[in-house]
Amino acid sequence: MNSNGDGCFRLKRRDFIGAIAGTAVWTGGASLLAAERLGRPNLIVGVLSDIHLSNEEVRKSKSWTRIFVETLKFYKKRGVDAVIIAGDLTNGGRMSEMRVVADAWKSVFGDSDTPVKVFVTGNHEFVYYDKKKKEGDLTSPVVTDGLYADIRRNWKELFNEEWSPYFIKTVKGYSFVGAHWGDHLNGKALKAFIDSNRQTLAGDRPFFFVQHAHPKDTCYGSWTWDQRNGGDASKILSAFPNAVAFSGHTHYSLTDERSVWQGSFTSIGTAALRTVYLPYGRENSGTKIRMPWMRGGAQGMLMTVWDDEFVLERYSLSRMEKVGEDWVVPVLRSAHGPRPFAFAERSKLACAPEFAEGSKIVLSETKGKDPSGKDEEQLVVSFPAARDSGDSLSRVYDYEVALESASNPDRKCVKFVYQPGILNNVKHMSDTASCVFGKCELPPSPYNVRVTPRNSYEMIGKPIFLNGQN
Repeated sequence: MNSNGDGCFRLKRRDFIGAIAGTAVWTGGASLLAAERLGRPNLIVGVLSDIHLSNEEVRKSKSWTRIFVETLKFYKKRGVDAVIIAGDLTNGGRMSEMRVVADAWKSVFGDSDTPVKVFVTGNHEFVYYDKKKKEGDLTSPVVTDGLYADIRRNWKELFNEEWSPYFIKTVKGYSFVGAHWGDHLNGKALKAFIDSNRQTLAGDRPFFFVQHAHPKDTCYGSWTWDQRNGGDASKILSAFPNAVAFSGHTHYSLTDERSVWQGSFTSIGTAALRTVYLPYGRENSGTKIRMPWMRGGAQGMLMTVWDDEFVLERYSLSRMEKVGEDWVVPVLRSAHGPRPFAFAERSKLACAPEFAEGSKIVLSETKGKDPSGKDEEQLVVSFPAARDSGDSLSRVYDYEVALESASNPDRKCVKFVYQPGILNNVKHMSDTASCVFGKCELPPSPYNVRVTPRNSYEMIGKPIFLNGQN
């Protein structure tokens, strides 16, 4: 290892890759940290969200169903006590789609009561049915075949258990609380349910809360999918430091270190089995962009629970490998104790990514499409990938790419672009990155080019420059 001069120690890249690859065991046991412990953890839980399965007649889903089944087989080998699915089990909320989920589950676990199913519905189970019903289109297949056409009867048929808008299940002494979509927005009813179980939930032992939408103000990203739809969960859970919330909906990648949040309680973003996304606002993510949208893959977690902490192993379910180091999260037991996974605290442990000495920016011209699909002349800014400090916290996440007029720095065009490969294990990270500008966006020449690397906590490394371009 060597220091970069600011107290951050760096591993050689191949050493870091080897370290992560060494923990990337799909079928062969627990993480390095868990392996060092004596005995079995108190609890083992599979964690998924947004599996979005469907039947082939409605929407092609065969490959995603296969990944779901393989994931369940992995969980079975690891001896899970429960499996969380934090909403969006289907694409359209039809019973024909829900049966694909139920059949996949039964193909691995049969009709056994174990592992315990901690499944909640998401917007995809509810909103299409609700919209058609409100429009009076009662003959639509979304209505006639809808899960919510008779949710109690249908849930019993699918999973052989009673349905309730809120539920609590106990697994090896640990409580799991679930709130289904729509019902999670009824703050008064949800609070009454939590309060009625306060004696069970309060204390030193964590309890796990599952709803589809992120609790308000616990999800990163400049724009998140319906974070306002988190309802009153944050307010309700804030009275329980030992609460650990799991939610999906955004499909945000587990390679972003901000997926774990700690404030008055702990909140975990669960990514997605079907198509992982990154926050919008980069030239290769979202709308009005000139580059391919960076998305794809399947992600999920396996959680082992111990007396004082829980360990989250984060996986690419399509590649069958870990995407980063395990998160070892302490159980919060008081309102005023330390919060090591608060964003500000975690960022203190990270180092800003840096370019290797001698890294150079290269410009090239090409023809492409503007965001509306029209042909245009384009400028491509290419550069080597920034190096990291040998840990997931410090891994390069994205870049700020700025073109500034040399005579008037206020005349500039600034964009952000994700590092190619950021959705996967660091060994899949590209050695280069690039950003595309339309010629119509360029500032007056001559202009200077500046590229600045950042980690997921937006810590910036030293930029590289290319000056006096025409």
